[in-house]
Amino acid sequence: MILLLDPGGTRLKWAWMNGQELLEFGGASWPEAASQLSDSLAQLKLRYPSRSVSAHVLKRATPEQALQTGFPHWLNELVEGQWSELDPMALASFEVIYQDGTPGSDRISAAAACFHRNPSQSHVIIDAGTCITVDLMSKGVWKGGAILPGLDLQARSMARAGLPVIGRNAEGQWPLQPGPKGALGQSTKAAIEAGIPWATRKSVEATVSAFLELDPGAKVILTGGDAQHFDGLGGWLTFAHPNLVLEGAAALLNPTRT
Repeated sequence: MILLLDPGGTRLKWAWMNGQELLEFGGASWPEAASQLSDSLAQLKLRYPSRSVSAHVLKRATPEQALQTGFPHWLNELVEGQWSELDPMALASFEVIYQDGTPGSDRISAAAACFHRNPSQSHVIIDAGTCITVDLMSKGVWKGGAILPGLDLQARSMARAGLPVIGRNAEGQWPLQPGPKGALGQSTKAAIEAGIPWATRKSVEATVSAFLELDPGAKVILTGGDAQHFDGLGGWLTFAHPNLVLEGAAALLNPTRT
């Protein structure tokens, strides 16, 4: 039994694999991650009592919220030390164009998922999480992209500066007035809503539009916790996949998986 882990800024996401078969996905905020992952493991052991468990953690800097929970120490106890880092750059079977440094593991894993599905198809990949990344995977070549601060990251930064707090509503949606009027905030709070949810959507839209000029045949695919905020961006047909990064990690780990 294989456990794939994606330690994000505010949440831990995971996927269970039985050999090459992806069984199920899960996730929890960091304060709940240890207990919920433990429960998930217990349920899997009831279904597969004779299988041992090894874990692969996507290689990335451990978030502060994760460190506060004792991660990865409690992971050692959960899988009896049977875990290792998964480095997407070392396993990617496609070309990565990057002039300086190394792109984030989540970005390369998301590209790997797209490449695994169709190596010749181009994609513009929007991952709307703690940060928002917009990347171009062009006919089997990852060509780079843009990184923006995520919606929640922006809102919390403004709140720390003493400005009004904004956030998702009960349905998990950010306040957004469509059309030109969305830019015209007539109170401080409304102006922040214009400056964060509305303007960020426009920034991502402009970035995607530029990438589609570079590769007109690309499909736009969405993932990440705030993916729904960018659905239907620019009138383009967008495809949502909440577990794109973990699916890519699975493809990197088992490139022959179908």
